[in-house]
Amino acid sequence: MTYQQVAKLAGSPRAFRAVGNILNKNRDPMIPCHRVIRSDGQIGGYAWGKERKKAILEQEGFLSTPGTVLTKDFFIRPVLSVAPSLLGKYLVRRIGAKTIAFKITEVEAYDGPLDKACHASKGLTPRTAPMFESGGIFYVYLCYGMHWMLNIVTGPKNYPAAILIRAAEDDSGEVISVINGPAKLTKALRIDKSLNAKPATPASGLWFEDRGIRFKNGQSLCLDQARFHHDCDITKCFCWERKFKIIRSPRVGVDYAGPIWSKKPYRFTLTKVK
Repeated sequence: MTYQQVAKLAGSPRAFRAVGNILNKNRDPMIPCHRVIRSDGQIGGYAWGKERKKAILEQEGFLSTPGTVLTKDFFIRPVLSVAPSLLGKYLVRRIGAKTIAFKITEVEAYDGPLDKACHASKGLTPRTAPMFESGGIFYVYLCYGMHWMLNIVTGPKNYPAAILIRAAEDDSGEVISVINGPAKLTKALRIDKSLNAKPATPASGLWFEDRGIRFKNGQSLCLDQARFHHDCDITKCFCWERKFKIIRSPRVGVDYAGPIWSKKPYRFTLTKVK
């Protein structure tokens, strides 16, 4: 339960003041009560070392609102390392004065020239040129002549690898909206060829953010501030204990890659454990 929820139940702003006392100018009433930690690292009240607590909250993502933008360094890693680490991150789109953010829940990795399912297995062409650049730029292509597919390039220059963003969730409202397909995703975010080869930065109007979700041994620590609290009874809320896992499976629609590469478990899906 967050301090904001405690204050609502109590009909008093005391919980808000507690958070303000802890973080001084960095106050955030959405911080869950169970993360109020004393300077000795134990769970407790707000009489503790302010700087240590602030450092803990920053490390765990509670002070990264609206989010820490993922930089190029994040993407200049092997594609099979970047792909699962993108799950739980946010794809953010700015359209005019409006900003939309979707939480990524499914991706596919395409790993270099030997991967028969990867476009770059055919070599360098005008179409695949962005894949041969260093990580952190977009590779956007047209599928079936009608659907735009969004990929983020990974790894070093001249090693063509990329991640297809397959599905996401819009958790900005009371009810989570699922965008279950790469074509639906690009349509919802108005993504087209104009973003091809552009860097994943706010200046391009499309980028990625880390908003604090962390995984340990395949389990979510539920650090996305209050967004996971949307369907909870706030008087019995222990939703930071909800567990998620990452499922690996073969990629979709790549039978053309042959019996070996079509069965590589390069599809990563974020799934709630029931």
